[in-house]
Parts: sequence; C-alpha cells; structure tokens
Amino acid sequence: MIDPPPPTFDDVRDLLSQNCVVCHQQEGPAPFALTRSTDYQRRSAFIQALVQEDRMPPHLVPAERWSDQEKDLVLRWLAAASGEEESRAVPPPKAQSFRKDRSFRIPEGFVIPKEGGERWHRGDRDVRTFRLAPRADQMLRVQAWRFHSSAPREVESIGLVHDDGTIARYGDLQEPNTPGYEMTGDMGWRPAGMLGILGVANRTFRIPDGFHFEVPQDHEIDFELRFRPSGMDKPLTATLDAELVPEQHTSRALQLIPLSIRSWRVKAGESGALEQRWVSPIDVDVPLISVRAGRRVTGVTLTVDGERVFEISDWDPHWQQTWKIPNLRIAQGTQVVATFKIDNSEDNPRNPETPPRAIQFGRRTGALGIWLHAAAVDPTDQSTLQQMHQSIFEAQQADQVETLNKVDQSLKTSL
Repeated sequence: MIDPPPPTFDDVRDLLSQNCVVCHQQEGPAPFALTRSTDYQRRSAFIQALVQEDRMPPHLVPAERWSDQEKDLVLRWLAAASGEEESRAVPPPKAQSFRKDRSFRIPEGFVIPKEGGERWHRGDRDVRTFRLAPRADQMLRVQAWRFHSSAPREVESIGLVHDDGTIARYGDLQEPNTPGYEMTGDMGWRPAGMLGILGVANRTFRIPDGFHFEVPQDHEIDFELRFRPSGMDKPLTATLDAELVPEQHTSRALQLIPLSIRSWRVKAGESGALEQRWVSPIDVDVPLISVRAGRRVTGVTLTVDGERVFEISDWDPHWQQTWKIPNLRIAQGTQVVATFKIDNSEDNPRNPETPPRAIQFGRRTGALGIWLHAAAVDPTDQSTLQQMHQSIFEAQQADQVETLNKVDQSLKTSL
C-alpha cells in the first residue's frame, strides 16, 4: 500500500487561520505569533504535543474541537514541514460582522499589577468589578457584544450584568481613588455573567437570531473582570460596544435559570461529584449556556430528561465563556440535571494547592453553576421567567453546605 503524500500548507491553511491566528497574532492574547507557516515549523514539536493532547486549539466543548481527521492532517503537515520551505502568510480569520449602535467605557486609571495582590480571603484572586458609562438611554435589546481592551494578554474574561447603580456605586466608594473595586461583580440577585461571558477568544459575541439580552432604561452595564498578571504593570482601558436588535424585528429576551450550588466543601485529596436538579415549570428555549466553576472542578455536564445536551470533560476556567447550544427546548415538567466533577487531589494538575487542603466555597448566587440563558415559549410566561432566577437564589439561601457525592434536592422556586 502506498502512503499518501504529506499534506501541504494549502491543505491546512484554513484550519490554522480559523483556530490559531485568532489569538496568536500581534494584538492577540497569546504570547507569540503564528501568522506565518515558518512560525509553526519553529515550534513544531511543541505544537504537535498540544494538538495530540487536545490542549490546542482550546475548545472545551467536544463539538467545537478538531475532528480526528483534522488533527491528523495538521500533525502530518507539522511532521513533514521543512525549515527550508518558503514562509507563507496564514491569513487572519474573516472578521465577524458587527454594527456598533452603542459604546460604553470604563474610567481610566486602573493598572493591572505585574503580580497578583496579597490574598486576604480564600476566594478567587485577581478579580475586579468595573462600571461602564454611559447608562442606557432607553431599554436596550442587545444582539451582539464586542469588547476591546488595552491588555488582551492579561484579560481572561468579563462577566456582564446590569444594575441601577446602587450596588456598584457602593463598591466603587470603597476604593474612591481607583476605577473599579476588588470584589466579584454580582449585583444583588443578578450575577455577573447574566448578560453573557466574553472570554479569551470570543471578544465579539453574537446572540442567536430571535433572542437578545435586555438592559433596562437608566441601568448601567457592569462587568466582573478576571485577569492574569503578566509580570509587567499594564494600564487598563476598555470599551464595550453593543449591536442592537432593529426596532422592527421580533425578538425574545433571555432570562437566567441558574442550576447552582450556593456553598460546598471538599476534603484534602477528595474527589467526587456534586449535582443540582431542576424541573421546569414552563416551556423554555435555551440558546446559550454559561458555567461558573473553579480549578478544583474537572468536568461539567448538563442532562435534560436523561439525555446529555452539554458537556465539558476537561474544564479549565481560563477558557470560560458563554456557549451556544442549538435547538434546545425544555418542556414543562422536564427534569434538568447539572453535574460537577470535583478533584481536590494531587492528580488534578490545575489544583492551586500543593499539597491539597480542605476548603469551603460559598456565594449567594452560587459558588458553582450551569446557567441557562432562556426565553419563554409562551409570551404569557415571560413575567414568570423574569423572576425565576431570584426565586431560585432566595430558596437556596437556606441550603446546607454541600459535600461530594451528595445529590441536591430539586430546586424549589417561589413562583
């Protein structure tokens, strides 16, 4: 049997363009450029190892990863590539269409430090919340977000939320001389990420047609910034642009249904699972899903009536974002289950504690969560859906601290 000829650059160019250059370019978040064929040849062994381990491209959801055939194509090209070949440009991916209808900015003056600050608590470090200006001059139906900052390599993600200014203003007053404040970005029962999470590789995020995020008139948009110090002080400027649904178009507002666990603890060296169940009281469509989980979580799964509809088997919070999930309708009476796989042992390479230690987490809006961004199928159920996230969160405040392998009772909502 004659072996097929090795792939050429033309065979892999589109794969590299669509999956690598989006981050690995001069203004991108990655530490080095991969904009020419010779860039891949110089790092051939390193890139091959990452591709073989599914570390790169960093798609957490299996459906978005390279197929076995695509991986094999790129690996064979890397193995056969010669340093004597002509250097050829890898074009950037085609820019997503975007119409800037509104623009919001944070005040200037905050500097991302070269090293993380001293931890005065057991929660996440290198988190800060910012208020964007101006406020919404009318009710906004947001079809797409676009985020730009002066520190793409330091910014990991932003979790968007709206507020009437009361809660965020209180946080700002605690640090009056510096923009933003060192706290998570929940605004009461509205958690950071309620309006979506923009991550490392999705600075432009488009909500599927027929749906939108809603910002009430006179509310401001705030965001919870998660950043990673790079060894250099980095002044931060940031702009958030919004594309709005045209007035004449019909669209449904997305509301939050949180399958979350308010508080949980894990022993040193322990591994297992936590689970949250919910039965839908109405028919809903779910085009988007977000995840809140830390580094002791190794996998998350969502099932609907026993069918797995969303899974990340190798969770990495560095790549968190909001994911699109096509054609998910949850009928009234359907059971939905969120499962979180936990590993607080030395076998977990992302465990921040070596050796591991017992630890407990808690947050009013859930220390763990799979969030459904949902729209009511029947317009008369929209008001019920609007209040659902608050009802769920309020009911959870009486929950005991969860331990591994204990299954939560179904969420109860005060509807």
